[in-house]
Amino acid sequence: MNHSHQRGITLIEVLIAMMVMGIGLIGVAAMQTTALSNNQSSMEYAAVAALTQGMVERMRANRDAVIANQYLVASGQPGNPAANCATTTCTSAQQAAWDIASWYLAASSTAYAPAANYGNVGISSRANLGGVRVAITCEATPCNAEDVRVVTLYWDSRRRNATGTGCDPMNEADLACFRLPFVP
Repeated sequence: MNHSHQRGITLIEVLIAMMVMGIGLIGVAAMQTTALSNNQSSMEYAAVAALTQGMVERMRANRDAVIANQYLVASGQPGNPAANCATTTCTSAQQAAWDIASWYLAASSTAYAPAANYGNVGISSRANLGGVRVAITCEATPCNAEDVRVVTLYWDSRRRNATGTGCDPMNEADLACFRLPFVP
């Protein structure tokens, strides 16, 4: 009687093992990609929160301009302020315009807001967010001294040329946004 025992691994077993390992590696790669994407999103939200809080602090320091509604700005891209308040003494209205432009420039990438367009605003670092828009609105009409102002920073978190200001994360056309209420 000749009993032959199988020794080693067959080609089919090797192929199945390689397929299982390949699927596992693809899963690991997908998890790594998701983790990196979420990390980028977290860094953007942290930067936006700090920038928006900084703008609220600027408004708190220039309360006269807030009460006179000189900080109110519709969603968009502010222009270059008339004076550089970092090097010149400014009126409260000039300070408000400079604060808004500085806030916008600090959030924007150079592709969206070239520094040459903002000669009166000196910024040493930027968050490099895409598609930035800023808005400061009042919850009441007319806006009185005690009414809540809403400071909003919009940005294109998905880098898909979004332009909507609805702040709906499920709508691909909407920009991401961070809103912070402020009572003068």
